[in-house]
Amino acid sequence: MHDVSIVIPTRNRIKDLTLCIESIGRQTELEDVSIELLIVDDGDIDEATLDYFRKVLAQMPNAELRYYRKKQPGVWLSRYEALGLIDGEILLSFDDDAELDDPLYIRRMLDTYESDPTIVGVGGIAKGLSSSRSGKLLGMLTCQMSSSPGRLSASTLAGSLMLWEKTQDTFETDFFHGCNMSFRRTSLKDMKPYPWMTSYAVADDIYMCHLASKYGKLVINPDLKITHHESPSSRDKAGRVARATAVNHYYLLNLRKAPVTNYAALLWTLSYLAVKATLKRNFNAVSGYASGILFVLNPRKNKYREFMLD
Repeated sequence: MHDVSIVIPTRNRIKDLTLCIESIGRQTELEDVSIELLIVDDGDIDEATLDYFRKVLAQMPNAELRYYRKKQPGVWLSRYEALGLIDGEILLSFDDDAELDDPLYIRRMLDTYESDPTIVGVGGIAKGLSSSRSGKLLGMLTCQMSSSPGRLSASTLAGSLMLWEKTQDTFETDFFHGCNMSFRRTSLKDMKPYPWMTSYAVADDIYMCHLASKYGKLVINPDLKITHHESPSSRDKAGRVARATAVNHYYLLNLRKAPVTNYAALLWTLSYLAVKATLKRNFNAVSGYASGILFVLNPRKNKYREFMLD
């Protein structure tokens, strides 16, 4: 058994992944902590690179590298399958393009769990995310964010994370930013291989938070900061991402047993995003949002009903 299992889903981003693992190797004050780092790969990493990663982790007092190459691609499947491969009490998940600037990140995370036994999830903040006053107002009017840092919007979008960087104290939250989040492993026992969560799994982090929150509190510790070397655009096609935004948030509302007003809010958000994409002449995204809106409105689509049942 390990104290912490670090899981990093990845696909053919060796440079980013190397920065991430090097930053993990610089973590300190972990002499009493046993760590496994599992790379869940949808691409291909050569043995020489894996050997280098092992040498990096050897700088830590008690850490080991594990590697798992998946047969079916998809971030959600990476997260789901990882649960069956790890044994740590705490699952700590990083995107492959996350870099830990603070050598005490993991120590601070563990201290947060120890401060309150009812906490089942601890999240951190990606530096540099913020919004202007007009941007916040527009975000709230279009149901992309709420006025509270820890609350999802009526559409279940996570735009409120733009408020996190100005927070100073640990606060309860509905959701984490998927680039750096952690859970007590047992709180994720209800995860399933949802068939609609394929390819670019929009809102996968929110799904995990929803499932974990049944067993305790989720909190954001503003001291847990990373640099997120995020690509300016998804590696999936804009149309697929736009449609997934509709489909995945629709099923999330199903899982949350949301009232009809939340579905109306989702349609309003999708309509705004479609207009925005039109003005930017991103017609692939427009097509995806239009397809997503039709999906939400279609009364005969509930073919995944069995996954909605507890």
